[in-house]
Amino acid sequence: MKAAVFEDIKKIVFHTEYPNPTIGPDDVLIQTKFCGICGSDLHNFKFKMYQTPLIMGHELSGVVKETGKNVKGFKPGHNVCGINVKLDISGGKLGGLGIFENGGFAEYVKAPEKYVFHVPTSISLKEAIMIESFANITRAMKLSQITDNEKILIIGGGNIGLCFLTTFLVNKSPEYVVVIEPQSFLRKKALEFGASDAFPPRKTKIKKYLKQQGSPTFIFDCVANQDTILLSIDVVERGGTLLLEGIHKGTIEFPAFLINSKEISIKGCLGHDREDILRAIELIKTNEINLSKFITNTVKLENLQQVFTSYLEEEDRDFIKNVVEIGD
Repeated sequence: MKAAVFEDIKKIVFHTEYPNPTIGPDDVLIQTKFCGICGSDLHNFKFKMYQTPLIMGHELSGVVKETGKNVKGFKPGHNVCGINVKLDISGGKLGGLGIFENGGFAEYVKAPEKYVFHVPTSISLKEAIMIESFANITRAMKLSQITDNEKILIIGGGNIGLCFLTTFLVNKSPEYVVVIEPQSFLRKKALEFGASDAFPPRKTKIKKYLKQQGSPTFIFDCVANQDTILLSIDVVERGGTLLLEGIHKGTIEFPAFLINSKEISIKGCLGHDREDILRAIELIKTNEINLSKFITNTVKLENLQQVFTSYLEEEDRDFIKNVVEIGD
């Protein structure tokens, strides 16, 4: 089969005769049609966070070709997406398509049945790669316990930030949703998607807006580094909530007394369970969310090395989500 294999730091090799996966009794063999490129894929490309060789890609969609003898919920011909279900990593058991086992940047992928979900007929296979992104959002909403009519600040206006924005506008009737984003292309997209306003990460402009409109009761930080967390703690309303959707591997210093005095709630968020994924599918169906507007470019599997390398060279971002087209 054709496969783009991550072999070393900044090195993806395209193969035309890579071995086909062999499924077990609890697995589904998916003929991959599309697979989204996630920021975590790029992070692995740059720093080699996982074992190699590895076929990356965890936002995949395709058609069932074969099922193991114990699989009951799927049959050949079904349109499906493959999404990693949250595991308790404290138990030492690690799994996940495109992370700890081969994923979707290949013609075929072996997926445990628990990672496979039906794609509704109202969603195309190309659009279905976005279901994983929205599953992150439904989990974050559940953990934050956000209610209606809140004042919301989103830090980071990339794919996940814009998924947050879209979900809040169709589901929570906020007083305002403001996006903080350094890239002008993404700020423009945030306004097109319905943001109340969008600012670069400059405190003076942000605080001027918040002085007029009121401090945010909820902040969703899709970056979660030292600067964004300190900004959030500074501007959040007393008694407000900060949810960390972005992942930072280093150590961050917190102004502990300010957290105490403002009685701020800080929550972490990572991954999604089956309920989150099914809720995301229902959210998209019920609200007829236009998933295609998130997809900026479609690229070919054989060009993946060039595509990933171009990310390292890019200064001005001009896309939301890039998708790999695989097979016919």
